[in-house]
Amino acid sequence: MDISYYLLRAQLFEQEQQGSVSCTLQEVETIWQCTKRHVIRKLKKLEDNGQLSYQPGRGRGNKSILTFLSDFRQDVETCLRYCIQENKPHILFQLLQLPIPRHWYTHITELEQLFGYQQHEGQDTLRTVFNRQITTLDPCASSITFESHLIEQLSDTLVMYDQETDSVHSHLAHHWKTNEDYSEWTFYLRKGVLFHHMKEMTAADVTYTVNRFTEGSPFFWLVRDILQTEVLDPYIIRFRLAKPNPFFLRYVASVSMAILPHDVPFNEYDWVATGPYQLKERTDKLLVLEVFPSYFHMRPFLDRVEMWRIKPGEKTVNYSLPNQKGPTQSHYEVGQGFHFLAFNFYRDTIVQDRYFREAMYHLLDIQQIFDDLQLEPLFGKLKHASSFFPEKSVTPVKSKQKLQEALAKSAYQGERLTVGVIRHKSAGIPARWLVKEAAKYGITLELAEYDLDSIYDKQKMLAFDMAFLGEIANNDRELSFIGAFKNEALLFRTYFSPSHLKKIDQYLSDYQDCATREERSNIADTIERYIHTERLIIFQNHPIKERTHTAFLQDLELTGFGHPNFRKLWVDKLV
Repeated sequence: MDISYYLLRAQLFEQEQQGSVSCTLQEVETIWQCTKRHVIRKLKKLEDNGQLSYQPGRGRGNKSILTFLSDFRQDVETCLRYCIQENKPHILFQLLQLPIPRHWYTHITELEQLFGYQQHEGQDTLRTVFNRQITTLDPCASSITFESHLIEQLSDTLVMYDQETDSVHSHLAHHWKTNEDYSEWTFYLRKGVLFHHMKEMTAADVTYTVNRFTEGSPFFWLVRDILQTEVLDPYIIRFRLAKPNPFFLRYVASVSMAILPHDVPFNEYDWVATGPYQLKERTDKLLVLEVFPSYFHMRPFLDRVEMWRIKPGEKTVNYSLPNQKGPTQSHYEVGQGFHFLAFNFYRDTIVQDRYFREAMYHLLDIQQIFDDLQLEPLFGKLKHASSFFPEKSVTPVKSKQKLQEALAKSAYQGERLTVGVIRHKSAGIPARWLVKEAAKYGITLELAEYDLDSIYDKQKMLAFDMAFLGEIANNDRELSFIGAFKNEALLFRTYFSPSHLKKIDQYLSDYQDCATREERSNIADTIERYIHTERLIIFQNHPIKERTHTAFLQDLELTGFGHPNFRKLWVDKLV
């Protein structure tokens, strides 16, 4: 099964006439990304295999004739069934990336056998998919949920936070203590904890981890107040802070504070930490996690997790057992996050006008968007957002009359404004609605797409007058609330003016000094009231997702980032 044959046919398929294509060798060089000599050699091989006949063009630059000897759709189906029978996911996923019509293979239900839970030669494997390029797996920088989820599977922190009990538990550190004013924190490390390269973890590794954070990096706020890191013993480390911080223990539990070894440079593709899984392979198309046999804590049930990249829009799969049609478990879940539109206060445009922002607030009516476009079948049920915390959100009151009144009071003169929207089909749907609806009121908006990793490039994001994005909390929602405003990669820090941030930072300083969750909740309410009053962002909706899996999968616990926790997942083969 030579994938180059399928690549060639897929790229030239629209030009085929009765199985023949007229093209230059240079065109084939571009498709195969190889030299002319290699092109001729590969064509000769395919000819010997009886897959095509090659008639070279006479003279330099003249077109050659390629005649294919079989039906391409039948070839694709034959290849797919071969991949299923012989368990060849590498070939299958290469094939699915090619520009071939989806309806050629959607009827092949056996494709799902290559996904979900697999058992081969005593090894338990979970095979799943993702649909975009991975940005960064650096804990100091990663601000995107899927990447942070992967870091959680590969690494450990000194302590772990439990949202349900609102408490912190020991992990890499078996004990800790602090002084009376919370300005000094001492951690006692477990002995015998091994990194993936089989070196023991010590206090030197904790120091190295903290020192990796640099000014301006997204999560520098976690270590900004550390004045001194003292190694008191190979297994004892003390942090001295510039000011008291009762919340510091929660900082240490952040996935961004994953402990890395000091003796090897950090490498995105050769990840070394102490986690239950180690990074076995990472390419543009595949990421493989394999269990770390020497993990200090409970060994995961799954020996291997394969994540294959597919094209956006391809059919995804549920976690299931092959050749089993057992009962399924399904429920709707409100995501711990929300979609929003943010205003860029660093551009001298009409978005500086409070009346214009008020008009945009009434214009961006998520209920009307769902009704007009009938989005519930695509996006799930609508849960209005007016808060970072779903349980606090209420349905906002939108008014076309107030829209017009606010717009009339503003200084808007019809100038064109650029709205950034992530390059994703679902994100573009409400954004395009907004552009059309705005035009009815004389507001001229122009969409500009950006890739997800653009959030790490401030200059790109600052080129927009407004931008759509989403914010998702991890399992420590209170720490995520702080991080939303402190993280240099997120739009709040990027777009809010210095005066806005100064006021919010003052509130956050009081927030982390609070002794109870209720007190922190009251301050969070104050911050959100300020955001609403100033119309700094426009809340849209909380994502609601339907979670479906077979009853064979036990302890399907979702991480704070909304992905299955591979550490705890196991399969009951007797169900």
